[in-house]
Amino acid sequence: MRKRHNQYRTHRDASHQASANVRLLEAALSLKDRLFSLLALRRGLRRLRRWVLIMLIILPLLAGIFWGGKTAVEKAYSLSIDKITFDARQKLISKEQALRMLGIENSINMAALDTTAMKKKLEENPCIESALIRAELPDTLHIEINERIPVVYVEQESGTDTGNRIRFFMDPNGKLFPVIPEYHRNFMGAPVWYLHPGDVARFSSGEIISEERRRPIVELVAAANHYSLVEIPAIREIFRPKEWKIIITLENGAEVLMQVYDIKGQMERLAMILEHCRATHRRPRSINVVPKINPTVIYADGGK
Repeated sequence: MRKRHNQYRTHRDASHQASANVRLLEAALSLKDRLFSLLALRRGLRRLRRWVLIMLIILPLLAGIFWGGKTAVEKAYSLSIDKITFDARQKLISKEQALRMLGIENSINMAALDTTAMKKKLEENPCIESALIRAELPDTLHIEINERIPVVYVEQESGTDTGNRIRFFMDPNGKLFPVIPEYHRNFMGAPVWYLHPGDVARFSSGEIISEERRRPIVELVAAANHYSLVEIPAIREIFRPKEWKIIITLENGAEVLMQVYDIKGQMERLAMILEHCRATHRRPRSINVVPKINPTVIYADGGK
C-alpha cells in the first residue's frame, strides 16, 4: 500500500526551502551592501510616510481654500447694497440729490459696483470740488462730497450795456461754477462782483480767476461776514475800477470807497461810521474808509 503524503507538511517544507534560499542570497551579499540596502529602505519608508502626511494636510487645506473662495465670490455676486451713508461737508447737496447724480434709484449689486467711476461722475459736477466713494462688505456704500462754497456772483461789467447778464458763482479758490438754486438756496443773496475783460481768460464755468485779482474780494466778503446785518448791511455790488481801488454798494444804498490793502481795518472803520449814523439818525450816501484818521462821509441830506 502506497503511503499517503501529508500535503500541509509538503507546503511547509517548500516555505522553509524558500526562506533558506533567501538566507543564502543574503549571505552572498557583503555586510556593507546588506546594511545600506536596509538603511535605504528605511529612509524611503520614512520619506514616503512624510509625504503622505503632508498630502493629507495640504489636500484638505487646498480644498477648503477653493471652496471658500468659490463661496465668497458667489456670495458677493448675490449681495446688494442695503445701506448708504452720506456726508456733504458744506451741507449744500442732499443725499437724494447726490444719488440722482449717480443714477442710483434701485438696489445695487456689490460685485458690479465701480466706485472709481462713481467718484468721477460726482466730480464732473462743477458744484462739487471732490468726492470719496467707498464700499464696505457686506452691504454698505459710503459717499462723501466736498461742495464748492459760493463767495460772490461774478458777472461781466459790460453786461449792463450788452444785455448779457450771465452769472456764475466763484469759490474761495477763484473757480467759476454754475448757480443752481436747488443747491445754493442759502447763497442767493451773495454780492455781485462785476468783472473787467482781463479779470478772467474766458467767462465760463470751470475758469479760474487769478489769486491776485480775487484776493481782496475774498477778504472783503470774509471780513463782512464777521458783522451782523445791523452793523454792516449786506453788500450788493462790488466794482474794482482800478488796481488799488474797490467800490462796494450796500443794501441801504450807501457807496463805500476802499482800497485793496488792509481790508479788515477798513471794515472796522465802516462799522464804526455806520454805528454813528444810526445813533444820529442820518443816512449815509457815500463813505470813504481809506483814511485811517478822519474817514469822510457824505450824507443823503447833503451834509458831511
